[in-house]
Amino acid sequence: MKKPFFLILISFFISAEDLKSWKAEFTFSHHEFGNFNMKRDFIIEPDDKISSSFVLRPLIVFKYSQNSSLSIDGGNVSSILTEVKNNVPGADPSYFKVQFENNLTTSKELNFRIEENRPILDQLGSDLQMRVNAKNDIKNFKLLVIDNDEGDVVERSYKTLGTEIVQTDFGSFECIKISATALDAGKIIYFISPELDFMIIKSFVELRSGEVNSLILKDMPKFLAK
Repeated sequence: MKKPFFLILISFFISAEDLKSWKAEFTFSHHEFGNFNMKRDFIIEPDDKISSSFVLRPLIVFKYSQNSSLSIDGGNVSSILTEVKNNVPGADPSYFKVQFENNLTTSKELNFRIEENRPILDQLGSDLQMRVNAKNDIKNFKLLVIDNDEGDVVERSYKTLGTEIVQTDFGSFECIKISATALDAGKIIYFISPELDFMIIKSFVELRSGEVNSLILKDMPKFLAK
């Protein structure tokens, strides 16, 4: 059993330098096709920009990946650029790139040019904003997010549900449990571990069909020196 988790109220907002860089492996469990390995990198660059990425290979010939460039200012995450590739059969779109600049979000592949006063985040940017909010004890909030499956911009409502113990193959961790919901989409449940730098160590998606896909940290993450 890991050491007890103490929920600390933090009165200041974090910047990139308050987070750690890491590499980690997760197990992705698909309700129909079984378990697959996912590799995740979260790297703080020298200029305090953030590189966040994942690679999932259901089979050797198939690859689903995302690479995002992000930044944090005063507790607010901004997406700068994201690129998604997915050649798994049935994936549509199979590739897209999105650029974010001031209030303008553009993508040639998704055929949109959106002017919006509220920030729009890519999927990895929204994950980071959720981590930052959890660290700053912000419990309920809404985000505009580009959905990787459809390439649409959706509004997700996030709600903190309390704390829960998550069992992993390398120990138990008390986590902050957060739900994310959106119109015409399944519910996502996230488990964030303060002990592991507020990483999302487990999540699952409740599909509209009633099936569930899940993601859980496979081994202790490798935290990198600055």
